[in-house]
Formats: sequence, structure tokens, C-alpha cells
Amino acid sequence: MNDWFLYGVLALLPIAAFSGYRLGRKQRKEQSSSNGSLSSNYIKGLNYLLNEQADKAVDTFIDLLTVDTDTVETHLALGNLFRKRGEVDRAIRLHQNLIARPQLKTEDRNTALYQLGLDYNAVGMYDRAVSLFNELLSDPEHKSESLHQLLNIYQLTKDWDQAAKIAEQLQSSMGEEQSKPLAHFYCELADQKRGEGDIKAALANLKKALSINPDSVRASMLQGDIYLQQNNYKQAIKSYQRILKQDIAFLPEALPKIAEAYSAQHDDKGYKQFLNESLEQDAGVSLLIELSKIVQKEQGDKAAALLIGHYLQEKPSLKGLHRLISLHIEHAQDTAKPSLQLLDGIVEKLLQRKPRYECQNCGFHTKAIYWQCPSCKEWSSVKPIKGIEGE
Repeated sequence: MNDWFLYGVLALLPIAAFSGYRLGRKQRKEQSSSNGSLSSNYIKGLNYLLNEQADKAVDTFIDLLTVDTDTVETHLALGNLFRKRGEVDRAIRLHQNLIARPQLKTEDRNTALYQLGLDYNAVGMYDRAVSLFNELLSDPEHKSESLHQLLNIYQLTKDWDQAAKIAEQLQSSMGEEQSKPLAHFYCELADQKRGEGDIKAALANLKKALSINPDSVRASMLQGDIYLQQNNYKQAIKSYQRILKQDIAFLPEALPKIAEAYSAQHDDKGYKQFLNESLEQDAGVSLLIELSKIVQKEQGDKAAALLIGHYLQEKPSLKGLHRLISLHIEHAQDTAKPSLQLLDGIVEKLLQRKPRYECQNCGFHTKAIYWQCPSCKEWSSVKPIKGIEGE
């Protein structure tokens, strides 16, 4: 007998027995016939269990339960069990039957409505779930959890406008901090508007995101991208440079665009100064590699190699080592060159295999940046990896 039947025996048999006891108490005049009917159905349910006919057994035991004040919690527990085991159709039927009972107390009905909303959500019937959760917003006991369910649904369905409204409501009426997800919702809206060609609306949404969360790296990067697209290079650089104060770990992400903006202005001196100032704030080895390319162009391979080597003494890095080896290969003796090339290939393969980002909340690793962790669904928790295997 598998776990399903064990749960059925442990949970449903005492329930059915108790239901029979209550029926006997309430219907003394019909005690004999009621108990006989109950006993017959009870034995029938047992036979279904013993024959491993779980569906019929469950239906039989549910029919034995009378819906009243003392058994509502039992029905809710059964519905929750069904949903967790994937039997959502049964959970829906049970909760719908509960709600249909006219004698049900308001608080019990609302609880059943909330559980039914969870049922609909579990099978992707989001419109019905949203309708129920919205109905429950007027109930103080279920307002907070209903808002959270609505927020989850709107994120799943990528309805960012509604997600923003719900997050604002959670922050204003429930006192829950929502600045990080809110900023991301406005960034999502900005991305949508940009894709539609409505640049004015996109920039307005990004301005809103930065007003809500001044540390929003994503908003600064998107803003910089839009200005770069408009050939507004000064504003693009200004937006990207904001990342230095917001979260310097993300600066390497914007580095190619920053280089493009400086190059478009023919401002090599400004770019070099930016790299030096950023490295003084520990911006990461990617910026050092960029600086080494400028030094290589101006002073040669040896000066670039010395720059990288000095950095690696204090902050070992696979990316830095890869760059250093490549600088030495061209000048190596014929006997040493094959070994350096082999080592260079090994380091390159290591870099290709290593993840670049890690979620600070759940430890999820990835090679691509995610503003919302695919594993734990936390916003702004995925960060570039620092240290020998990262920046």
C-alpha cells in the first residue's frame, strides 16, 4: 500500500467515524437508520482503500462528511492535501461545495474562497484566481495574502502595470518594502515601451524606477542604452557611470557600451581616465583588461603585461591570467610557446565552464544575468561573481 492509501487511512477514517458520531448525536430519532447507512458507506470506503481504488475511496469518505462548523477545517485540510498531491480537480470540487453551503459562516466562506483561488492558480486558471483574490481584498484577514497571490500571478503573466499597482498597494497599505521589485516592474514597462518605439514613455518609466529605487542598476543601464541609441553619448555615459555608486560589481556589464560611447566622441583620454578611476574603486578585472589594451597600444606588450602582473599579485584572477598569457605568447621562445598556448587553452576552457553570476539569496549559478532569480524568484539577488573565478 503506497503513501496515498496510508494518508487516506490515517486522515479519513477518524474523520468519517467522528462524522458518524455527530450524526448520531443530532439525529437521535433516526439513529438506527443513519448509523446503518454510515456503516455501510464506511465499509465500502474501506474496501476501496484495501483494493487500492483511491479515487473511489476518497469520494466515498468525502460524502460521509457533513459540512458544519466543526467539519469545515477538515474539508479545507482535505482540499489542501488534494492540491499538494496534484489532485486539483478534487480540491476545486470540494471547495466549490463548501462555498455553496448557505449556512457557512462568512469567515469560513472567505477561507474557502482563498483556497479555491489557490486551486485555480495551481492549474493556470489565472483569470478565475484573480477574480477571487480581488474579492477577498475587502477582508482584512485575507487582504495581505491575497495581494501577494495577485502579485505572483501578474509577474507570471508579465502584466507589469498591474504588478506595479499591487506592489504599491502592499507598500502603502500593508507597510511592506517593495522598492526593489517596483523598480524592476517599471524597468519591464520601459523595456516594453522601448520595443514599441515609444522612447518618451520608456524614459518616463525609468525615471519612475530611479525615483523609487535610486540604486537600480538596471534602470541606469536601460537609460544609458536608450541615450546611446539616440546618439546622446554624454547622457549615456552619465547614466552608465551612475553604476559606480549604485553597485560597482555590475560595471563590467555596461563596459562595452561605455567604450562605445567614449569612442563615438573620440574621447580616448576620457575613457582611460574613467577606467583608472573605476579601478581605484575596485571595479573588477574586466576594466583592468580594457586598460591594458590601451597601455599595450600606447606603450607596448611589456608595459601591458607588467600592469596585469602587478594586479594579479594582489588579486588573482583567471580572466587576468588569460590576458597575461596571451600577452606573453607572441614574445615567448619557440620551446616555451607550445606550453604557453596549452596553458592559455586550459584557462580559456575553465572560463567558458565557470558561471559568471550567483544568486545571493539561494546560491543559484548562471552564465547569463537575470534581474529576477529563476530559482527563488527574488529580485536584484543575482550578482556577478567576484574573486579568482570572477571579477
